[in-house]
Amino acid sequence: MLGAYFERIFFQHPWPDEELPSWVHEDASGRVAGFLGVMPRRMLWRGQPIRLAVATQLMVEPLSRGLVGRSLVRAFLAGPQDCSLSDTANDTARRIWESLGAGTSMIHSLVWLRALRPCRDLASRLAHGLAARGAVYAARPLLAAGDAFAARLAGGAARKPAGTIQPLTPALMLAHLDVLEGRALRPSYEQGALDWQLEQVAEKRQFGTLERALVRDPAGEAAGWFLYFLNPGGVSQVVQLAARPAAHTLVLQHLFHHAWSRGAAALAGRLEPGLVPELAALGCGFGRDGPWVLIHSRRPEILPAVERGDAFLSRLDGEWWLSF
Repeated sequence: MLGAYFERIFFQHPWPDEELPSWVHEDASGRVAGFLGVMPRRMLWRGQPIRLAVATQLMVEPLSRGLVGRSLVRAFLAGPQDCSLSDTANDTARRIWESLGAGTSMIHSLVWLRALRPCRDLASRLAHGLAARGAVYAARPLLAAGDAFAARLAGGAARKPAGTIQPLTPALMLAHLDVLEGRALRPSYEQGALDWQLEQVAEKRQFGTLERALVRDPAGEAAGWFLYFLNPGGVSQVVQLAARPAAHTLVLQHLFHHAWSRGAAALAGRLEPGLVPELAALGCGFGRDGPWVLIHSRRPEILPAVERGDAFLSRLDGEWWLSF
């Protein structure tokens, strides 16, 4: 099962690039002691194609930890790619990357959270132990009443936003890529490759059911789209949110309403600098409750663009969805 997954992800993906292989470390006896998967991706930098290499599944045999991981990351960063990315890094991986000249995007390493059913969400966070879970179960009617009241307050998720939504298909995403125009760095999506990727993402049932929708403004124009994993009664994780600058609030409101109407207690996503004002205005909290986002580039103009929000790097474009 796991072998078939690795075969599909690393050898059957739609972005083949012989210059960007995955890496294996062999010890003196020829025994495999470590592995670093590499997923090539295609991006646009100010309209011109560049290569992004996504690092994933860094693993080292326990007795070989230390220099093996460093040698794998060094070999990866020395590749011909214009930009390197890891967005599910732990503290150890972060230390290795930074020791080799890479940086940590602090703002992208933050997460935002929007409680849609605040009573249910808070109770689930406090329900540790059998007795606490029993108390939460008994209090369900009160929690539901409190959440119903909160949802109907001004700005509550129960309020249907203006405009409309429709099911999001790869063809619709490709037809409305102008939503991303204006970003110096953005993904280069293609028919076929996007179909394959969304099929792989939808298989990650451990996160929930993949939901996706295109948002249109009251005039019928495409305002943006969203993709998230629905986890009814729990925290639903946002995979990607794309919106025209003037439509950030509208797309977020549709996302919140969509998830609330399907039973989600809360929504969480990786922070994008350009969305901070709208997320804050809509009652989202921010915190460091997730992995590190690591980035490296030999082109000095790319990293500042990422930090100032002039880049579109969602969970769909990195390592996040590649977990198994």
